[in-house]
This record gives sequence, structure tokens and C-alpha cells, in this order.
Amino acid sequence: MRERTTTWDRRSLLLAGALAPLAACAGEPEPLQRSGSASTPTPSGPGSASSGSSTPSSTTTSTAASGRLERVDLPALDDLAGRWAAYAAVWVGGEFSSDGGPSADDGDWLYEDMFGQWGFLTRFADGRAVMVGSAQPERVRPAAEEREARAAMLAGAPSWWAVGLQPIDPATAVHYVCGFEAGRWRQVAGVSERASGITSLNFVLRTERQVVDEMVLMANTGVADRPATAKSAARALVRSGSKATAAQVAAVGSDIRDAKAGAAAAALFAAPGRH
Repeated sequence: MRERTTTWDRRSLLLAGALAPLAACAGEPEPLQRSGSASTPTPSGPGSASSGSSTPSSTTTSTAASGRLERVDLPALDDLAGRWAAYAAVWVGGEFSSDGGPSADDGDWLYEDMFGQWGFLTRFADGRAVMVGSAQPERVRPAAEEREARAAMLAGAPSWWAVGLQPIDPATAVHYVCGFEAGRWRQVAGVSERASGITSLNFVLRTERQVVDEMVLMANTGVADRPATAKSAARALVRSGSKATAAQVAAVGSDIRDAKAGAAAAALFAAPGRH
């Protein structure tokens, strides 16, 4: 298994515990490594003995919600589906981490990049969706501020948006909430912080070209001149989405170590929305 030295169990932190600040997020990107080259540190919650401070760093979010919804530039769910499944296939097939990364679970989708930026997408059976997350996971808030921030991000929004926050632990800082309905994404105007909100998220799924380039880079890390066939294979993987085969995953690059596991990860995206 290949991991960054700061890999942590993203799902357990988001859904069952506080998201801790990580010093590595503020520094230069670290090279991908095989596990065993460095131990994985245990993340510490705000105010713990190992966090170095008894007070979490606070970022004030305006609670003066306008109640007005504004458009958000994100792809439609149908476009995201194939990209998300392909990205998960390469991540899992390349063994980039044992716990984090993009994944699907019973119709809901988790996004995570190499440096911990994240998004959790809750899907409804009728095609609606809510995505919540943060572009700066190291920035946390006191509990009262977090409650106020979440309330502000829902003020004036349809009531069903709140379902997207239900799986997220109250101690985890959420910096954006976006709802998808009738082919468009929207958020409450004026409450999402620019630096940590959806517009700053390193969301490689925004365009097919972006995710294809990312997958080719991930699957060919030791190759100076990446083969042109890798891009063609990555595009084919996106088109196949949840129906991707192990052969298609392996074709993206020489760093794919478990193509069957990658195809299995992609297959999980076939599950329908359940909310």
C-alpha cells in the first residue's frame, strides 16, 4: 500500500470524530510513498495534548445569511459519476492510501485529494444531491461557531439540504454546503468563505481533462515521458465509470498495482441515491 506520511482515516474523522489540523497541509506537497517508509501519525483533536494548543484555530464565518441562493459552477451529477468512479479506480488500484481517497458507499460519494481537501456528496433517489466539505481542513472552529456556520449555510435553502450535514460529525469544520436540483448547483449567497469554500476546493472532477491529467500523473509517477496511450486509457475509464474493468484500470499506467480492486471501487458508484 502506498501512502503519504500524513494519511489518516478520513471517513472515521468526518463521520465519527473531529477533523484535526495537519501541519503537512500548509507545506510543500509531499511525494507519494509506499507504506512502511514512514509511520502514519495518529491525528489529534483540537485542544489535545499533542495538538500544541488548548484552543482550536478559529475562522469566523459570517452568519448574516442573505437567504438568497447563488449558482455554483460544478458539473451535473451525470457528468460527475463517471469521473468520480474512474478517479476512485485509479486511487484504489494504485494503492495510494489504505483509508482516505475517493469512494462510494451505499449511493453516497466521498471526495478527497492528496492533501486532505474533501467533499461528501449525499444523493437522493430523485436525482437531487447535497455536497458539503472544506478546501482547508486544517481550519477548525469552536463548537458554537461551527453550529452558527452550519445554520448560516442552510439559511434560506430548501430544508432537504440539511440531510447532507447529518452524517458529518458536529466537531468537523464544514466550509461549504451546495445543493443540486433541476440540473444546477446552488449555495446560500455570502456565507461560504472564499479561501475554504467550494470555489477553492481542489476538485479535479470539474472537467474531464482535469481528472484525466490527474489520473495519468498518479498512475505513472516514475515515468518522465508519460505515454500518449495513458490519456486515451484514462478517458476510456471515465466513459466506463462504474462499469470499468480491471483491464481498463491497468491500462492507465504502470503504477496500478491492484487493477481488480480499482474496478471494484468503481463498481460501487453504480448504487442509486437512497435518501
